[in-house]
Amino acid sequence: MKKIFSSVDIGSSSIKIVVCELFDSRLNVLASTNFPSLGVKNGIVVKDEDFIKSLKDAFNEINTSLGVIVDKVIINVPMYDANYMITNGSTTITNEDKIVTGNDMVNALQGSIYNKIDKSRELVTIIPIKYNIDGARQDVLKPRGLRTDSLDVTAMCVTVPKKNIYKIISIFHSLNIEVIDILFGSIGDYYEFKNDSIDKEVAGVINIGKDKTELSIFNKGVITSSLVLPFGDGQIDSEIAYVYNIKKSQARKIKETFAISDKDFASTSDIYEILNKSNIKTKISQLEVSEIVMNKIKEILENAKKNLNHLTKKEISYIIVTGGITNIPGFEILCKNIFKEKLVSTSIQTIGIRSNSYSSSVGMIKYFIDKLNIRGKEYTMFTEEKQIELVEARKNNHTNSSNSLFGRLFGYLFDSKED
Repeated sequence: MKKIFSSVDIGSSSIKIVVCELFDSRLNVLASTNFPSLGVKNGIVVKDEDFIKSLKDAFNEINTSLGVIVDKVIINVPMYDANYMITNGSTTITNEDKIVTGNDMVNALQGSIYNKIDKSRELVTIIPIKYNIDGARQDVLKPRGLRTDSLDVTAMCVTVPKKNIYKIISIFHSLNIEVIDILFGSIGDYYEFKNDSIDKEVAGVINIGKDKTELSIFNKGVITSSLVLPFGDGQIDSEIAYVYNIKKSQARKIKETFAISDKDFASTSDIYEILNKSNIKTKISQLEVSEIVMNKIKEILENAKKNLNHLTKKEISYIIVTGGITNIPGFEILCKNIFKEKLVSTSIQTIGIRSNSYSSSVGMIKYFIDKLNIRGKEYTMFTEEKQIELVEARKNNHTNSSNSLFGRLFGYLFDSKED
C-alpha cells in the first residue's frame, strides 16, 4: 500500500497545499500549489464566500495536477489564545502477553485528558513527554513492545477556543474534504527543520506571515508556549507602497523579485521602472528599496526575538526563522546578525517545494507520520482505488506529453519508480 498524505496551510496571502508519498522513509512531493487566498486576515476567515472560492480554486489546481481528487487533509489552525497544560494519565495492559501496543499508548493519552478540557475549548494536539511502566520512573519515550502491567504517561495538552477552528472545519466539510488532523503551523515548521541536536535542547520558532508573526517554544521536541504578534511582512509592502505611491500588490512584487534583504548586497545601478498611482513613471533603485526592506525586517526580527525570550525562562539554544519572506536574497545574513550562532539555517531542498513558504505544510505531514510510526499505525489518505487513479493519470499525462522534451523527462522520472 502506498502511503500518501496531503496538507493545507491557510495563510492570509496564500493557501499552500502539498501532497506527498512516503517512499523508502523519504517524502516525495507528488503535487503542490501556492494559491492566493482571499477572505483571510490574521489567519482567521473573515469573509466566508471569498475564502471558499479561493479554497475551491486551490483544490481544483492541485486535483488537476494530480489527476485525482484530494479529499482528506491535515490543516493548520490559528494559535490565538492557545493553552498549554501538562497532564498525566495511565492505562492497564490487558492483552495476554502484557506487551504495550499503539492502542495502549493512545489509551494512556486519552486518560490524561479525560474531563480536563473545558467545553469552550478544542484539543489541537497532545504530545507525550515521557512514559513510565509499572509505576517506575524510567522516562521511556517509545514504550511500544515493552512488557508491563500498566503504562503511565506525562503529556503536553494543547487547546484553543472552539471558535478558532469550527468555522474552518465546517468550510472544508461543505466542500466534501475531510479534515483528518489539525495542528499549529509552527509544529510543522519545527518538524521540517529540526535535527537530533535541536531535539535535545530548547528551540524557538519564528514564522513571519503577511499580517502576523507566530512565535513558539519547543523543549526537547515538545511545544510548550506560543504567541502571535499582530504584524508581518505585509508592513514592508505598505512601506514600499507609501514611499513610491504605488499599489500594495506592486510593492509586494518588488519586495519578492527585486529587493535584497541586506542593502550591503544591493546594486546601486539596478533600476525598477513602474507607473505609480498618478500614472507617472517611477524609477526605483535596488539599493533604496532594499534599505526599506532591511529596516522593516530588522524591526520584525528584533521584536520577535524580545518576545520569544519572554515565552520561556530557559536558555534558547536554537532559533528557526521561516516563512515566505525568508526566500528573499540576503535574509539569512541579516538573521545571523541578530540571532548569531543560535540561528538554524532553513532552506527546503525537496523537489517541488523549494521555498520556505511550504515549511508548515510539509512539516505537518512529517509530524503526522512520526505520530503514526511511534504508535505503530499504518495509514494513507488515498484509498487503493484512488491510488490506481493516480497511476493511470500519470500514465495518461506521460502519453499525452511524450512527444515533448517535458513529456520525456516526466516519463523518465516516473517510469524509474515502482508503481
